[in-house]
Amino acid sequence: METLLLENILTVMNIQPNEKQKGIRIQTVTYDRFEIRSNTLYFRWHNKEVPVESIKNYKNVFIVTDRPFSHMESLNPEQIIMVKDLKDTFFKFTSYYRHLFNIPVVSITGTCGKSTTKEMLKHILEETNNVQATISSKNAGYYNLPYLMGIDEDTDVAVFETAISSKGDMMEACKYFFPNIGIMTMIDVDHTDKIRSFDDYLAEKGKIMQGMNNMGTLILNTDDPYLSSIDTSKFKGKIITFGKNRDAIFRIMKYQYNSSGMTFWIKYKGSEFKGYIPGLGEHNVYNATASIAAAAILGVDLHYALKRLSSFHHMNSHFQIIEGRNHITLVDDTWKSNPASLKNGLETLCSIALPSQRKIAVLGRMAALGKYADIEYKKKGHLLGDLGVDVLITKGFIAKDFAKPAIEAGVNPNNVYHFSDADEMKRFFDSFLIPNDIVYFKTGGNDSDFDDVIEYLRS
Repeated sequence: METLLLENILTVMNIQPNEKQKGIRIQTVTYDRFEIRSNTLYFRWHNKEVPVESIKNYKNVFIVTDRPFSHMESLNPEQIIMVKDLKDTFFKFTSYYRHLFNIPVVSITGTCGKSTTKEMLKHILEETNNVQATISSKNAGYYNLPYLMGIDEDTDVAVFETAISSKGDMMEACKYFFPNIGIMTMIDVDHTDKIRSFDDYLAEKGKIMQGMNNMGTLILNTDDPYLSSIDTSKFKGKIITFGKNRDAIFRIMKYQYNSSGMTFWIKYKGSEFKGYIPGLGEHNVYNATASIAAAAILGVDLHYALKRLSSFHHMNSHFQIIEGRNHITLVDDTWKSNPASLKNGLETLCSIALPSQRKIAVLGRMAALGKYADIEYKKKGHLLGDLGVDVLITKGFIAKDFAKPAIEAGVNPNNVYHFSDADEMKRFFDSFLIPNDIVYFKTGGNDSDFDDVIEYLRS
């Protein structure tokens, strides 16, 4: 972070600094008490215990709090910054810090594709720019402040994922980042355990426009039916579209599968461009096109952007092809499982599988569906049959719900198996797999058994 004067921070938070608080430089701002060091401003969220004895070992530690805490009297009075509304005070600070820097900030949201699109855009930009970005798929709200604090005077552009899991998440994220470019990748059922209605989930995603103050540039997937239903009438900025739709500004003309990636053609301003992206699946062509659109808005030459994408290193466990033992192909797609990502994964599996290969789907539960769980398991079970998946293996009692609709849709009931742990699956695979099989793994909920089995089957 940029070093700040405490007196300037206090002033923007509508607090009059006293003489002992003047001239002090703050080098760390945090709400994690384990990150407290010398020259730290600590925001005390959720009335957590303050490590007073530890703080005494450091110089210039200041605590912003809205209520007293244990052993507070043993600290110097100037270290305690008592406020009426901690949340309001905190976001006065984030607004102040963010607006110290006149840089483009890209916010990426959607049900799927956020992390990959972000990584692609970061890869395009980072050869010639200092880029501050979300790390991997770590997009929970806890990380927002550290990501914001990672911006400094050397930062040229910032690229952040703004994920949501409950109401209010989008607007809160925007109070950290104040994005001026927004990307919406696609929308489908997800996080409906906490946001009970899909309409409310969709509306929460759409609040990115409000978070941008209805200004700047919004990049939308014009092929997504749910995004097409979002009301953009209040948005006063520029809307850039991408997709196959003939009216899309960045139009996907066609694509083809290669051994480890996708060759694709897009049309922009009357010119056609050819690109290649490591990573299989139509959805990755959409992710690439979204990243190219954002790069173009940021002034990057399209030929350069496409060249950079060709050297992109695809994310681990995002439809990752792995050579298995005994000439078996493994597909690790265990980063997440929701209805949209599972659909993308199964369709890509069936697109790349050869006629001679048995298509084996090993599925764990889909996460965070709430009241939509039953219908979504039924839909995806039917999809397994419709796509011609040969073998279905489920792990965990919730994932059993794939089996009945899969059989209804044509999967041979003799080729449907269920297991409870990794050891059972290993023993089964030892006798079941034959050369040339392709085995697709998908789960939500960070199930380490899947990692264990994949590692066991590696070449």
